[in-house]
Amino acid sequence: MEHALDSLSANGRRLAEQLAELPRGWLSAAALAQSVGISRRTVLRELPGLERWCSEAGYRFLRSPGQGLLLDEPPQRRAQLLALLREGAGPAAPAPQVRRQRLLLELLACREPVKSYALSRTLSVSEQTLSGDLDWLRDFLSPYGIALNRRPGVGVWLSGTPSRQRRAAAALIRGQLPQQELQMALEDGVLPAVLDQQLTRPVWQLLERFEDGCPQPFSDTGFLALAIHISLVIWQVQHGTLSPGGAPGLSPDAPEEILARMIEGQFQLALPDGERSRLALHLRPLRFGGPEEDWSDARLLDLRHLAVCLVEEVSEALGVDLTRYPSLTDDLCAHLEPMLDRLRQGNRLENPHLELIQTEYRPWWLAVRQACDRVQTRFGLPNIPDGEAGFLTMHFGAVLEQDSAAQMVLRALVVCPYGISTSRFLFSQLQKEFPQLQVLDCCSVRDLPRRDLAGMGVDLIVSTVPLQTAFPYVCVSPILREQDIARLRERLDRLRAAHRAAAEPEPVFQPDALRYTLESSGALLELLETLRIQTAPFLRTREQLIRRAAALFCGTPEDQRAVEEALLRRERLSSTYIRPLEALLLHCKTSAVRGCRFGYLHAEPPLTLGSGPCSGALVLLAPEADEMADHIMRGVSEILIEQPELMCALRAGNVRQASAILEHGLSIRFRRALRQQWRQSRL
Repeated sequence: MEHALDSLSANGRRLAEQLAELPRGWLSAAALAQSVGISRRTVLRELPGLERWCSEAGYRFLRSPGQGLLLDEPPQRRAQLLALLREGAGPAAPAPQVRRQRLLLELLACREPVKSYALSRTLSVSEQTLSGDLDWLRDFLSPYGIALNRRPGVGVWLSGTPSRQRRAAAALIRGQLPQQELQMALEDGVLPAVLDQQLTRPVWQLLERFEDGCPQPFSDTGFLALAIHISLVIWQVQHGTLSPGGAPGLSPDAPEEILARMIEGQFQLALPDGERSRLALHLRPLRFGGPEEDWSDARLLDLRHLAVCLVEEVSEALGVDLTRYPSLTDDLCAHLEPMLDRLRQGNRLENPHLELIQTEYRPWWLAVRQACDRVQTRFGLPNIPDGEAGFLTMHFGAVLEQDSAAQMVLRALVVCPYGISTSRFLFSQLQKEFPQLQVLDCCSVRDLPRRDLAGMGVDLIVSTVPLQTAFPYVCVSPILREQDIARLRERLDRLRAAHRAAAEPEPVFQPDALRYTLESSGALLELLETLRIQTAPFLRTREQLIRRAAALFCGTPEDQRAVEEALLRRERLSSTYIRPLEALLLHCKTSAVRGCRFGYLHAEPPLTLGSGPCSGALVLLAPEADEMADHIMRGVSEILIEQPELMCALRAGNVRQASAILEHGLSIRFRRALRQQWRQSRL
């Protein structure tokens, strides 16, 4: 009896309970499936096991073609069956995904081959079920560079590094976590039952304490991924399949070092060598957007370049200017970094919304999928699977929905002296090219003065002849040409902007906002007034370029040496070469300058560095402990990536043009920041 109960699957148990609770009578498989909330195919797959279980348990279960299914037992026996199912000797067999997770963890814990019969006994499954699970697991592990070996007489074992095995286990747990269990994990801190709760609960609590000290919180999925990762690391060390290390971090104040010390102190172990670097990958999204990182990290500027290219590709495919939404680039940068880390490590992240995205938002999906394919080739990225492209589509979709809402309907009156046919033809063209433009009516030039345009709600007159009127109008050809369409689009954008500005009350700035305006304006003017471009001939090495760059804004030899040492120290940490700019981004905070400084040192001829061709060095210096300088330098870095014409002006030595581009871009950013401050002050 106990063996029969143990062999009943979770779905089989649900079907048996439902049959016992329903009145005695024939029931179709489809009706039973609907009552339980599973598919008819699942019911048909479970029926042989359910029939065998009922027979061994002593209950009469019938299947008849044309009639259906019948639990042929009186009410008293049905009550006994329910009691047996709910309080019986053995639990229901685990779902396949849980069974496979346990199988993988068993194999990870073994330091030598294990016999198949021992695995089947440990997992309480038949050897046939075990064989199927091993086949499935072999295919799942292959992309992670892990081989599942099976040899008669020897046993089953895994080949692959512990870190690869851990990534595979984490991906299996996360990817197959049902929505209900995911919600339970996020709300109650209960990780999947396949992991020991005596281990995972302390990990969860430790991470919550660590998060309290972070400048910004984790996302739910980021928190869960890190909790599973840490749990698996500790689990591997405790089982002896991962050797403890002892290498400390480079900086005691680095977030990964703080978290590593918390883990080692609570669990009384030494984390393996290299584990701090892996923790840093999980923690990167928490640091993204900080003032220091944004303007001084070449890696993040490369990410911004990738995000800008994605925005441009999708904008072109959809015919929508998405560059008007700067938050999109920021959101993409924050998403792309962990996404690329996952792809480089071979981690797969399932997207539960992919099918809905591909069907309900197909134009957006196709545009993003095409953009991913293009940047993948252009930047030499790992293959971007559909699931990841689906997450990117959701970022674009949020902005596209906002753009659709912003494209308010404008009302137009068509004026044409050439007759009804010409008017109607122009009307149809306008409807095709501008679906957001509502054409209210067509009239003649003579009839126009008699029309109450304000009363009709007209926003724009579209005329085929020039008019003498103060009302907004556009003159176009009866057969729209490209220049007509461009002129109409530009006028409609201006009208929408005017409508939005009129709908938003005029800001009344508080003293803090006024002080911010004064401080930012002064800092921006100083940056623009001190902009420098110089040519440095016959440089041969990176060090020579840095030495000349250090002298660009320094008036004394002492200041020059201090800046040079700071730039070299930063260069030793990681290369500052920015591939899309073909230049070094030399930057530091120093007491050698009183305000923000930006300049370009043009190498003539260009240098050849290991990273690629180098046309010179961009020099960004900021005074120490100056928050406004951080904002300004972040803006300069973004403009360098987002507006290629700035780099062209710098290479050409055109200070006036470079200054104008910077002034325009920085003004937009600071007006946006000021307006955001005003909006927050109203909340």
